Amino acid sequence: MSPFCLYLSPHKGVKPNQHTMRKFIFLFVVIIAGASITFVSCKKQKNNENSNVSDIPMGFVGGRVLAVNGTTPISNANIFVDAGGEVYFTNSDRNGNFVLSAPIGEQVLNIQTGSGKIFRSQYNVTIKEGQTTFVPAGTLKLLQVTNLAYIAGYWDNIQTVVIDSLGYTCDELTVADLADVNTLLNYGGLFLNCGKNGDLDSNMYENLKTFVESGGSIYASDFAVEYLTGDNHFKGNGHIHDGFHQKSCTSLAGGIVPDTSLCTMKQGPQCIVSQAQVVAPDLLTYLGVSNFDVEYDLANWEVIQVLTFPWEVLVTDPVTYGPLAIRMQANGRNLEVKSLNTTLDQSWVTICHIPPGNPGNAHTITINSNALAAHLAHGDYLGDCLSGGTSGGTIYFTTFHNKVQGTVSQDVQHMLEYFILNL
Repeated sequence: MSPFCLYLSPHKGVKPNQHTMRKFIFLFVVIIAGASITFVSCKKQKNNENSNVSDIPMGFVGGRVLAVNGTTPISNANIFVDAGGEVYFTNSDRNGNFVLSAPIGEQVLNIQTGSGKIFRSQYNVTIKEGQTTFVPAGTLKLLQVTNLAYIAGYWDNIQTVVIDSLGYTCDELTVADLADVNTLLNYGGLFLNCGKNGDLDSNMYENLKTFVESGGSIYASDFAVEYLTGDNHFKGNGHIHDGFHQKSCTSLAGGIVPDTSLCTMKQGPQCIVSQAQVVAPDLLTYLGVSNFDVEYDLANWEVIQVLTFPWEVLVTDPVTYGPLAIRMQANGRNLEVKSLNTTLDQSWVTICHIPPGNPGNAHTITINSNALAAHLAHGDYLGDCLSGGTSGGTIYFTTFHNKVQGTVSQDVQHMLEYFILNL
């Protein structure tokens, strides 16, 4: 409150009597008393706010996160210290750099992308009070803890981004391998390239469904939408289209997602879609751009005609073709996806962590099951935040190819890396 003066002045030429002066003095005392009450009240409120501030000694740890190849920076990685169920959390910037505030002492630094089911690392760090400890350059690498696989296609090679650009491993499967569900359950992520060699049957579709419901994730491009919505070679259905020139968005036999939620038609022309819009907030953060050009080097690419819940639009052409890249979270079932025999191959569980007092900043992390009870006691819950608790995997689909005439633009390259790292 600003200082003030109370100036009592009688009317000019009028001498105040004793009664009038007593009234002015009484009024003055009341005003001063009220001001004093206001000062005390404000001071008490400030003290209460200060009492809520944590008195845990804190320090900082910083560094740079790279892919396992040791050169590619990992943007928007989830970096956290879990101290008794309290998560101290930050993200890496576009160059992989970060600084995290956390309690002092010996701590375990967790680094993850996506849910952490496929890519995660742990490093022991010592945090000193009021100081920033920087991890030596080249130390912090995002490790692959679950097997990845791909099925070759005629026009795409997403495995080259996984292996050559990021340095991770990826096994080749065939369409025929989809007949064995145990083969699929050895993997945490499956990449389906455009233009498959072989037909799918009811058993293969059921195995793909089991795979995603068990926590496995899929990325498919262009014609590989047939793995998701059906290729009409499913036994027992008499409606067979010619596979290349589909004329209408009719229900196709087979698939693992309802045709009422996703339906495409092979009618896209060879062209460049200028200024496609990035609309998903997490992808915007990762890419650092909101618009880019997408090249379609082949005609008859799959144009999305029907798209409903639970699909989410990631990239769209607001002028002509609509959604170009989409994502959905699959429902889950209680089956375990096997992982590689690494030092991180313990009993891990995926949870949605809800920061106290900040539920809007909820994020998905994978933690050791030994820490689960503490997290549940803090209000966290099992499963992925995006799906509200399901344990199913993520499905990505792009209408554009991941190999355009042997090359892709830098923006598309970064987006493909995002799809891989966030399965």
